[in-house]
Amino acid sequence: MGRSGVATQALAAVDIALYDLKAKRAGLPLAKFLGSYRDSVKTYNTSGGFLNATLEEVKNRATRSIEEGIGGIKVKVGLPDSKEDLRRVAGIREHIGGDVPLMVDANQQWDRATALRMGRQLEEFNLVWIEEPLDAYDFEGHAHLAQVLDTPIATGEMLASVAEHKGLIAANGCDIIQPDAPRVGGITQFLRLAALADERGLGLAPHFAMEIHLHLAAAYPREPWVEHFDWLDPLFNERLETKDGRMIVPDRPGLGVTLSDQARAWTTESVEFGAQP
Repeated sequence: MGRSGVATQALAAVDIALYDLKAKRAGLPLAKFLGSYRDSVKTYNTSGGFLNATLEEVKNRATRSIEEGIGGIKVKVGLPDSKEDLRRVAGIREHIGGDVPLMVDANQQWDRATALRMGRQLEEFNLVWIEEPLDAYDFEGHAHLAQVLDTPIATGEMLASVAEHKGLIAANGCDIIQPDAPRVGGITQFLRLAALADERGLGLAPHFAMEIHLHLAAAYPREPWVEHFDWLDPLFNERLETKDGRMIVPDRPGLGVTLSDQARAWTTESVEFGAQP
């Protein structure tokens, strides 16, 4: 499978597990084991803003998220009718007010001309970022948008190795980089590219898996964001706390989560290795 894709993601699971074990043996939360800069990280919610939801549904979910202590709201764009995208973003901005951080995510739906036109029209909403306006591997196109638009460009979640992220960084293809530790090979590889991103002065907003990325974001020198997704809640006994727009780094050792009975029920096979005779 080469040096990215399935092989890299398989290695990531082992790498992340070993970091969890190392931090537990040290009696430290993973963030502190890595040398954290903060005990909480700014957080935003994505799961309420999908394109299949009505505007009223998105508004209601945004309200609940803010009441639950989540600081920012991200909504999806990229509908066939760009005017409808703008109507929805305007409606959400009016609903949450001008002081609540707002992001949009196009999920690679636009071509270069559409992305530039939409980027200019979205300037009025004072967005934290525009995410994945173009194909994930169009580093040059993203770089042009980052250069000409006032709104920061965020991308990187679909890239599957440090080498691919290095190409994005070298092209000045974003203002905020969004690596996914399970996708790029684990914590070891994530830390490599985080060092590169910091050297270039980039913001950081890791993609998905908040249970892992909260710790990694807390150890990033620049003030980052972490994405709030509750989709993995059935896997774990613990829940991450959000308060005043931030996600709190747990004080439990390692990643700070243990597998739930439901997760164990879903397990189809177990292997033990390294045990002493």
